[in-house]
Amino acid sequence: MSKTRAINQYQMPLWTMWHCVFYFFISLGLYTESVHAESLEETIDSFYRTEPSRVIDALNQVDKQAYSRLKPALLVKASYAAATTTNVDLAITLTDILLKKAYVLEDDLLFGKAYYNRGAAYAYTGQHALALDSLLFALASFENTDSAQDIARIKGALALIYVEIGEFDLAKPYFQESLDSHRERNDQTNMAIVLQNRAFMHILTGKNEQAKSDLLESLSLSKEMGLKSNYPVIYKNLGKVATAQGRFEQAFNYFEQAITSAQNNHLPHHVSEILQERALLLIKINSFEQARENLKESIKIAQQFSLLKQLRGGYLLLADVSAKLENYKEAYESHEKAAQVSEQMGESRIAANLSRLDRYTTQLKEQNKRLVLEKEKQIATLATERQVLFRNFSIFIAIIAVVFLIYFIRRFTYSNKRAELFEQQSKVDVLTGVWNRRAGEAQLVRLCNRDKESLNVFSIAMLDIDFFKRVNDCFGHDAGDRVIIALCKMIEENLRPTDMLCRWGGEEFIIILDDAESAIAFEICERIRSKLELTEIGGVGHLTVSIGIAMFENDDLQELIKRGDSALYFAKEQGRNRVVIKRKSSHEFDMPAIPKEQDSQTK
Repeated sequence: MSKTRAINQYQMPLWTMWHCVFYFFISLGLYTESVHAESLEETIDSFYRTEPSRVIDALNQVDKQAYSRLKPALLVKASYAAATTTNVDLAITLTDILLKKAYVLEDDLLFGKAYYNRGAAYAYTGQHALALDSLLFALASFENTDSAQDIARIKGALALIYVEIGEFDLAKPYFQESLDSHRERNDQTNMAIVLQNRAFMHILTGKNEQAKSDLLESLSLSKEMGLKSNYPVIYKNLGKVATAQGRFEQAFNYFEQAITSAQNNHLPHHVSEILQERALLLIKINSFEQARENLKESIKIAQQFSLLKQLRGGYLLLADVSAKLENYKEAYESHEKAAQVSEQMGESRIAANLSRLDRYTTQLKEQNKRLVLEKEKQIATLATERQVLFRNFSIFIAIIAVVFLIYFIRRFTYSNKRAELFEQQSKVDVLTGVWNRRAGEAQLVRLCNRDKESLNVFSIAMLDIDFFKRVNDCFGHDAGDRVIIALCKMIEENLRPTDMLCRWGGEEFIIILDDAESAIAFEICERIRSKLELTEIGGVGHLTVSIGIAMFENDDLQELIKRGDSALYFAKEQGRNRVVIKRKSSHEFDMPAIPKEQDSQTK
């Protein structure tokens, strides 16, 4: 045996050994990946309803490419868990994968479930317009299936969205249809969800006993089914009912249970809304500093999870509390931030109408497509009668074209009229019938752009009802609404034809006085103030207003409004029931003297 051959005999086993080690580690990696995949699937299947945060933790521990390997049924459950924990980005990622698989499988049921979970994610974060779009797509998909359970779930979700935007009449039948369908199948899990959502509607409409009944039944079903993720919302709403009924100690206990259950079940996004409700209770008992601390913590959590609804509510409450604590700067800043969040949320009612229109247009296009396909098949099968069919088909197409042309012309005309109506409605305050903030801002922008290039001037007057909260507390919100309506009527009677009254928000109004210097504006506003002081409003008595005036002096719109607000706050600091002017060129406030004749009449 040669020396070279002897060496090769020793090298062969070494080479084989390295191959074995290499294949061992590959097999180990594949086995580990397989174990992780099986562990992820078990976690999703077992805990997507009872402990959704546990599912999110498991999803975050694996590579995103692993999502695509999940079966459609597991993607439905995983995206549901992402929606209930307000993880919108993850919910969109999972539903995108699910929609691609549904398209390949041509499965309407999967389409519907994907859009439902996406709509739920948007709804939890307060993005109502996007939620309505997704839910209406889901409902259209489910209508092509026999899934009564899924259709009932969609109706329950749509009902909740309508409650959020104040359309209670639209919400009630959807709640009832959804609940009846779930009861018929004894679907206790979805019954618990619908009951807690309907209770929320009862709370908003002042039906506290009905709300309490629904919440207790939902709590019983949730405990029976182990639905711990329902506890925070149920306890929070029970606290709201107890607050409305004057049982403050019990309300505090419910809110504490809601926070504890949210923390124990890893649902921190619920804590934001619970803290706001507890702050409202603290405001009722005049604990304003504690309420302010609760609201700041609530806003912090809402920012962390991008909860737009809670952000808007938190800023509005903080503005109210800060005003009571005489921290007017913080009140103004909070009010501005609330307005910004409202713009971010979008006009939900208009979005709902546009979503319905998109849905019906899509259905019409599908019907037309099917009609054309059927006609083409008929032509292909009747080759022997081609000439006759061609002539008849041409006539038929011409008639159809004329019909559709007439239809679309009428539709276009109708859509334009509807658009004009929506545009007008979007600029009018529903309660009082005067212009709203959107219309006022548009007018101010126009006047600012015009007056920068002309000699014309204009002024604004920020008007706020003094101690208006007492009216709501003593006489109820209905009386408060009557006061606001009566005030608007009286103000309009004392304005010039060129002046514009806008409801700026709550009990605050802005009067845009075109072609009026500050002196003329003061005369008009003082007349309004004095007449209101002498006027008795039925069932409430005499009320007063504070007014801040700012004249346009080639400044920006925001600066102009800020000066008006500053004058208004100064009027309130000086004892209310007065008119104050703030000029750009001066850091001081003007309170012109009232003529003696007018002053004696006022007294």
